[in-house]
Amino acid sequence: MTVALMAAVMITYSNSLDGPFVFDDRGTILDNQTIESLTDSAVLAAPFETPVAGRPLVNLSFALNYALGGRDVTGYHVGNIAIHLACVLVLFGLVRRATGDPEHTEYTAVGFAVALLWGVHPLNSEAVNYITQRTESLMALCLLLTMYCSVRALDGRKRLRWELLAVGACVAGMASKETMVVAPLLVVLYDRLVRFESWSAAWRERRRLYLGLAATWVVLAGLVMTAPRSLSAGFTAHDADVWTYLLNQTVMITHYLGLAVWPQALAVYYGWPQALTITDVWPQALLVTSLLAATGVACVRWPRVGFLVLCVWLVLAPTSSILPIATEVGAERRMYLPLAALLLLTVAGWRHVSIRRQLAPVISIGLLIVATVGLSARTVARNRDYASTLQLAETTLAHWPTPAAHSMLGTELANLGRFDEAETHLRQAAGVYPPAQYYLATVLDRLEHTSEAVMYYRAFVASQPGTLDQVRLARSLLADIYMSRQQWPEAIDQYRAMLAGAPDDINVHASLGNALVRQQAFDEAIRHYEQYLAAVPDDDRALSGLAIALSGVGRTDDSLRAFRQVVGLMPQDSRARQNLARALANAGKLDEALLEATEALRLVPDDPAAIDLYESLKRS
Repeated sequence: MTVALMAAVMITYSNSLDGPFVFDDRGTILDNQTIESLTDSAVLAAPFETPVAGRPLVNLSFALNYALGGRDVTGYHVGNIAIHLACVLVLFGLVRRATGDPEHTEYTAVGFAVALLWGVHPLNSEAVNYITQRTESLMALCLLLTMYCSVRALDGRKRLRWELLAVGACVAGMASKETMVVAPLLVVLYDRLVRFESWSAAWRERRRLYLGLAATWVVLAGLVMTAPRSLSAGFTAHDADVWTYLLNQTVMITHYLGLAVWPQALAVYYGWPQALTITDVWPQALLVTSLLAATGVACVRWPRVGFLVLCVWLVLAPTSSILPIATEVGAERRMYLPLAALLLLTVAGWRHVSIRRQLAPVISIGLLIVATVGLSARTVARNRDYASTLQLAETTLAHWPTPAAHSMLGTELANLGRFDEAETHLRQAAGVYPPAQYYLATVLDRLEHTSEAVMYYRAFVASQPGTLDQVRLARSLLADIYMSRQQWPEAIDQYRAMLAGAPDDINVHASLGNALVRQQAFDEAIRHYEQYLAAVPDDDRALSGLAIALSGVGRTDDSLRAFRQVVGLMPQDSRARQNLARALANAGKLDEALLEATEALRLVPDDPAAIDLYESLKRS
């Protein structure tokens, strides 16, 4: 059976190995320098506000991929498939042991059916195909191992060893993704609802394990504190509205349940929470509250069923309740583990019906084969959508048409140089989806609609937190436009705002110095040039700007020294020698000035500026 499970998963995902890096993979892998060394401690400290920040085990797994094959995408896909396959095998073992005698043929068949269907189900394809979402599958593997080891500890043999393994797996899960926070609760609930008749009995027998698992929350707390996601998740996240997010989750949970049954309209991105009221979502809200009430009843009357339903709610809770995730209202990967519980409910329910109706085993086997083939074929088709980011964006818009989907497609079209098509989609999104304002501005700038580009850049900057990297980039592009238009005060405002958020950005100091010189704010320009040149002492452009600023405040000797440094760096540059000649002439050193003007003319004999300068100094 193990071989059959492995074969089914590998066949299903065999056409996914060549899919490119997509979307978040850039920050997670392509631009992530911390994965380039397994021995450097930086591998445990991924860049902030990336999907691997605060998830050192995942970042370490990517570093292992890098050590084996650099940034060749195939190795990363193999890694994701291997983790998914490990999850399938652990799930098989867990279901066999958690539902009854692992040696009993009937329980083995249930475990096999659940693991097989789960392994090939299209709803899991995002966690496998989208390399960054290894965060979900690796966390799931750790949670399944935690449950498996805790169940094994119940048989009384080598109990301490299995308890230590459970705690170790739980620690690993906490270092993979924050959803692992529910693992200790699941172990306790399984014990009480499935194995023990009272809470006190469970505590007497298992308190050592419970305390060990609870201690892993300290690990998670430490990781969250060192790598918070204040820009995207949590009660302090920008645009976070608890009530709006909760209303959106009634829609998403209903959608997830539909995809578990009929996984046809899959989407890689569901966008930001929409502005909804209770009247907009009352059917979904009624369904969700009814299911929650039914869960409570099941926990009392049918504890095993109640536990499985609780697994669904608890694993979804960190991302699908009141804790807002401002940048992603829903994600199919969030159903990775809950789907296993739903499939176990389905298979166990069918087993109950088939026994009561005395159905021939061949019927169950036939249904399993049909379901497996159908799900696998759909997954194979979904794998093809990951052949390009454009195709993923197109299917997202087709299956879940939102402003965010229009923005995603518009951005991909722009990356391909199809700016007119990109503009159409981005305009549809820009009114309600702020990131689209930024991308629309870049497209309009490329199409030379500069005034409108400025309007959208400014709207984006005004709507988003100043610490967002994209806001800093938007300000930089705005400043470039202002500089090209000689709107020095407006450019200066943008550079100052950038420095307010990152005062140690030396490149902004240089750019601000250039703008201040043109505004003739020489004193302030000197301070910024000096900060930049302390880090980059041989930048000729900054030295030239500093020399001009020094001359503007009457520091003639310092100005001459800076101009001479520039000539020393660029002895064959006619413009540098012309600048030095003018500075020498202003200082009354006409002979030296004429020598520099002569050399400038020799370097570029047909330069009108060099000719005029030489003639002027010669007459003097």
